[in-house]
Amino acid sequence: MKKNIFKIIIIFLLIILIKELFLNFYYYHNNSVEVSSYYNNDSSFNYKSYMVINIPKIKLDAVVKKATDNFSNLNKNLVYYKNNNYKKGIVIFGHSGVGYGTYFNRLDELSINDIVYLYKDKLKIKYVVSSISYVNDNDLSVIDTNKKEILRLITCKKNDNKRRLVVELSLKSVQTLKK
Repeated sequence: MKKNIFKIIIIFLLIILIKELFLNFYYYHNNSVEVSSYYNNDSSFNYKSYMVINIPKIKLDAVVKKATDNFSNLNKNLVYYKNNNYKKGIVIFGHSGVGYGTYFNRLDELSINDIVYLYKDKLKIKYVVSSISYVNDNDLSVIDTNKKEILRLITCKKNDNKRRLVVELSLKSVQTLKK
């Protein structure tokens, strides 16, 4: 009897593990396809509402989508809050931790003066990290986009979901791409 219960538990855990691995592969593969469609100037890419973020230091290349009203698409994507116009300031949220959709898992490795690129429409927008801080999860000042020409990257602090890592970047340059 105990052996049967143990076997059932092992099978159940294996099913959960396989599901997580499949979903992780599925979401990262879809993101990779979307990023490629941007770089290849594919008409299927939603140029109006999507952006691509590239963070060379942590080897991140991902699509950023507009957040839904309840942020339900944050589980699978990086999302921007309200605005994707670099002149007005942009706030991007992403998950960190373990599992699928954890694009900002290595965001805490960034340092002052590291470079981040955003690709929007036919623009390559270069930012430089100007500050790194932690705030409480109820601190809404970090989503204020009144500060012009900044980019904020926000995720949960590892092992502490009541705190948020906030990486603020200043606009360095904007280049028009010839695609």
